[in-house]
Amino acid sequence: MTKSFVRQARAEDVQVLAANLRPADLAEIKAASGNAPEAALLTGLQNGPCKVACLPSGTPAAMFGVVPVTPGAGAVWMVATNEFRLMQGFFLRECRGELAKLIADYPLTFNYTDARNKVHHRWIKWMGYTIIKRHETFGHEGRPFLEFVKITEGHHV
Repeated sequence: MTKSFVRQARAEDVQVLAANLRPADLAEIKAASGNAPEAALLTGLQNGPCKVACLPSGTPAAMFGVVPVTPGAGAVWMVATNEFRLMQGFFLRECRGELAKLIADYPLTFNYTDARNKVHHRWIKWMGYTIIKRHETFGHEGRPFLEFVKITEGHHV
């Protein structure tokens, strides 16, 4: 039996994921940046290390990574398709280690998530991040967003 797996993201993954994003992830991209999903994913792919979690068939179901913001600080992010639910257990077992590799050079990682995106809130907490502030007006659409942060063990900010 073939299993789900995580690999380096590739340019061709952008189209597959962008065309099939969960409605909450699509809404978050639009609210935060106003960009098309393809542009947002391409930015993540081109500006920092990023991985995809694939279904046993090899179809990308999620993309995640970190983009450098300042020396020592990076913006961590993730988006997924509806098919991601088929591999959620696998991903939760693997994602801490995979993300730890991506953020190893960053003493501080953070980002903002749409206050409506409950799945992201659960993942953020699962990954050891702390939600530190609610911003009532944020991003392109001026919607409520939650700011989250993590100081990587062994690093001092």
